[in-house]
Amino acid sequence: MLNKSIRDNVFLIDSTGFVLKYWFSMPPVETKNFESIAAFLGFSSFVIRLLSEHKPSHISFAFDESLGTCFRNEIYPDYKKTRETAPDELKKQFNLCREFLTILGLDNHASNYYEADDIINTLSCNIRKSGHNSLILTNDKDLYQLIYPGDIWWDYKNKIFSHQDLKNYLGFTPQNLSDYLGLMGDSVDNIPGAPGLGEKTAMALMCEYKSLDNLMDNIDTISDRVGKKFKRFITIIKENKKIIYLSKKLATLEYIDDLNRDFSSLRRKTLDENKLESFLTMTGMKEGQRKSWLRDIKRLVKY
Repeated sequence: MLNKSIRDNVFLIDSTGFVLKYWFSMPPVETKNFESIAAFLGFSSFVIRLLSEHKPSHISFAFDESLGTCFRNEIYPDYKKTRETAPDELKKQFNLCREFLTILGLDNHASNYYEADDIINTLSCNIRKSGHNSLILTNDKDLYQLIYPGDIWWDYKNKIFSHQDLKNYLGFTPQNLSDYLGLMGDSVDNIPGAPGLGEKTAMALMCEYKSLDNLMDNIDTISDRVGKKFKRFITIIKENKKIIYLSKKLATLEYIDDLNRDFSSLRRKTLDENKLESFLTMTGMKEGQRKSWLRDIKRLVKY
């Protein structure tokens, strides 16, 4: 259980990873209207548990819908090239998840141009401007860069990091994570980085220089300040400066100007019980399961 001070933060949920978790881990649950609603059932159970255990007053959920159409693909066409697009049945379940959240009175967003990370970045910036803090629920380390003093990164398991925790762990401020990823790249997102410059080298350089700009301004001091074995990376970094800064840009989260959501707009709204019953009927749930869900949701999610 989170302590009271953390529970007062605005909860920002990186939702796609949780839906995919249940898509891959749960056996199909076929209904008369859908080939499977397993991922929806798993995600919805997670949402109900989250609300009933932690009772956040302000919360928002962000989803990814921009694979292949993201603005980052305009900058670098191979961005996330190795990712497979979601099959139609999974897309249907994502839609069910978002409709369920809306019926529960919970703010949620998706974009075919920006990623969920950009949405969460925008919301967290707006929350910070209003004098509040965020709790970002994710298993994505890229979101370390959003953790300022008072904010929390949580994987919904055992890892809970504050700003100072991440600063101690990384050796540099988490806001400079994109500098680090610019140097080493990110194979998960197909961000290139400097060839031959791996995680340990990038970490050593960032711990010493703290930022990419400072490293570039003092590139010829590497062997003296970090160690002679790093001397060979001077040429690599100089020759790949352009790709390093491109990689940093790809890893840097964007602020979405037209996402006009502030602290007050993220407050939970009242559950629409009539729409909930119609929605659960539409999913094709069996009558016994539907009645059980209605009863549990009304009891656990009451706000």
